[in-house]
Amino acid sequence: MPRSIEELAEMMLRLQRMGCLNINLVTPDHYIPHILLALDVAAAKGLRLPLVYNTCGWINLEVAKKLNGIIDIYLPDFKYSGGEMAAKYSSGAEGYPEAVKAALLEMHRQVGIAKPASDGLIYRGLMVRHLVMPNRVSGTKQVIDWIAQNLPKDTYLNIMSQYRPMYKAFEYPEISRGITLKEYEEAVKWARKLGLTNLDIQSYPL
Repeated sequence: MPRSIEELAEMMLRLQRMGCLNINLVTPDHYIPHILLALDVAAAKGLRLPLVYNTCGWINLEVAKKLNGIIDIYLPDFKYSGGEMAAKYSSGAEGYPEAVKAALLEMHRQVGIAKPASDGLIYRGLMVRHLVMPNRVSGTKQVIDWIAQNLPKDTYLNIMSQYRPMYKAFEYPEISRGITLKEYEEAVKWARKLGLTNLDIQSYPL
């Protein structure tokens, strides 16, 4: 259902009144002008919650630069290390790796490292997610290598274990199963070997 700028602003304020901890903007790129207008209205009426930019990592760099000083927490995925695998498994997205690398550098420049405050919550910073996939098809080692070489060693990295094949994944034998414990442990060990210290390690799904 279509909503006006004023209605979107009121939704944000309502969430604040309900006790929500942040405003989570999920894959918001194509609505950024509208969101910014709504934020301006909501802020004038008392919105004070942190703003989370929750994205697959493919974000226009010029758009990211314009968000400087507006977004508090960046929550991007770093899905693939190579263009060939991105193109194969994500609808021809060959340019994804270079786009996400540029975005991560800009996001870190803006908000820095994500670390919990005294109450255990995170209010500002870059929080990177990487989904481990079977048979190393997402290039997990290369993803971690890049993070270790280009961002601080205490960059927040969530190494995700919940890959599940769905829909067209079964057309590709190499990704038609969940990951093994060995595959997940390999990713965690590699991140630790490279000196990453701010890891969010999930339990292995049974």
